[in-house]
Amino acid sequence: MRDLTPDERQEMRWQLRTIAIGWAQRLEEPQPDARHRADDEPSHPERMQTHLARMVVGEQMRGLLADLVSASAEEAVQYGAGYPELGAAVGTSRQAARKRWPYLPVAKRRAAEWKQPPGGIGWAGESHLGYPGA
Repeated sequence: MRDLTPDERQEMRWQLRTIAIGWAQRLEEPQPDARHRADDEPSHPERMQTHLARMVVGEQMRGLLADLVSASAEEAVQYGAGYPELGAAVGTSRQAARKRWPYLPVAKRRAAEWKQPPGGIGWAGESHLGYPGA
């Protein structure tokens, strides 16, 4: 998977901005006299309210996007991804991914796939450690 190019990032930024503006307009409560002044330049308080509404929508979008990322992480684990892959997908380390999604069943599934040393877990018996045999 590749990173977005600067032009693609700019395009995504504009698309998100357009969505945020549309939702902010839906959520704003119009002032009673706003209809009469549709051709007038918005006042400073009206502009402030517009930008505050965009902030509200932006924060709600951030939460929804975080939920989307977490759901995608869960689904990726179901298809075999581990913490290294999850971290790489969001631009962090394996440790940061494990801290971000500690509840994912990655560790148990991946541990079962690890190769055991010859002879199982107890392969380094007493004779290999230099202790007298019992």
